[in-house]
Amino acid sequence: MKLGGLIFLLAFTVRFVNLLFLDLNIDTYLIEDQKFYWGWSLKGAYLPWNELSSFVLTERMPGAFLFFGFLQWLTNDSLFFVLVLQSLLDSVTCVIIFLCAGLLNKKYELLTGVFAIFSPLMIIISAQILSDTLFLFLFTFSLFFLLKYWRFPNSKKYVYLAGLFLGLSTFIRATTFPLIFISLPIIFLIIKKSGNNYIKCFSTLSIFLLMALAPVSNRIINNIIEYDSYSLTSQGGSHMAYWMVPGVLLVSKDMDRNSAVNLVNMEIDKLGGVTGEPFKDSKRRINASINILKQENIYNITYAWFRSSIINVISSPILIDYRVRSLSHPSFATEGNITKWAETLFSNKEYFSYLIVLLLSFTGSLFCIYSILMGFYVLTKSNLFISFLSISIIMYFSLITGPTVSPKYCMPYLPILLYLQGISVSRFFLFIKNR
Repeated sequence: MKLGGLIFLLAFTVRFVNLLFLDLNIDTYLIEDQKFYWGWSLKGAYLPWNELSSFVLTERMPGAFLFFGFLQWLTNDSLFFVLVLQSLLDSVTCVIIFLCAGLLNKKYELLTGVFAIFSPLMIIISAQILSDTLFLFLFTFSLFFLLKYWRFPNSKKYVYLAGLFLGLSTFIRATTFPLIFISLPIIFLIIKKSGNNYIKCFSTLSIFLLMALAPVSNRIINNIIEYDSYSLTSQGGSHMAYWMVPGVLLVSKDMDRNSAVNLVNMEIDKLGGVTGEPFKDSKRRINASINILKQENIYNITYAWFRSSIINVISSPILIDYRVRSLSHPSFATEGNITKWAETLFSNKEYFSYLIVLLLSFTGSLFCIYSILMGFYVLTKSNLFISFLSISIIMYFSLITGPTVSPKYCMPYLPILLYLQGISVSRFFLFIKNR
């Protein structure tokens, strides 16, 4: 535990120092999604006295807004102190990642913890008003208790806690809702391995399911009663229509984002247009997206998903840092085509500073590629079950994300990537020692 405490202190020190070098002016620092996370929280989103339309509130899960609302109340709306408290939370996540690695293999826990401390992605995201840090904190706890149960299958409390934290992470982001049900076969295998009969299996799985659904049960019931929908949010249609489809059309037709969005909107109009009812509009956007994707061959769709997933893993998180994004550079989201984007970047002197940062970050990308390949090779040889579970988690979140490019989409499975880095560097040190 002393080592865990040291990891916490180092992690918080790194994150606190990072905050000191940021210009935390609310008017200029908060951009894109950060603006509405901060703004909605100030307006009491999902609280009885909130000032927002109930239709708008269906787009997101309540957890992050309640969290930031509490921090705003606690700090008198101080952005700096809100981020300090969030950094404390992220530092605890570093310790949990370290403990997860120890449950898998003690040889790799220290290096995994060190990589968590200095993870650029965790440091950068912890300094932003987004749901990612809180989500990673809760989801990592769920993985930790699942691993504890895997190690000690007779201690049922661990599987119940895994379910509870999985439910709490779903209360932050709906992406993990299907995982509640997908987890059941995995837990069943662990239960059977410990020699329990089917009655004990059924009771354990039932309690796990109840614990996981409890945090989101009120949301499910309200959506069924008010909107006749079993979905947790109405965001699925927008994500599919305005992010997934443009990502595929970029590959298949070399279409820029604006043109793709216009095409999607035309298809929505053919189906009757938007109605103002959130879940009906979400369903209509999904149907419009499916109609467009039906016209694409499976190769383009698969390639678009695979390409974006690889880019998200190997691209440097430094590129989403506030200070780097403030440098003059062409927008990849607007351009879409990576070749044209690179040509624009290299041909314009105005983008020179950004180009230098990009080239320096490329070394980190090379290390990431090496660590994943080497790490998975070693992990597969030593523990096929954990290797399969790791691959499954990465594939699940990559599938949910779709052909959307940003390093932050690696956050849910970042603990796995950090563990693979720990394996790779440990093996590299061993190779040097033997030589």
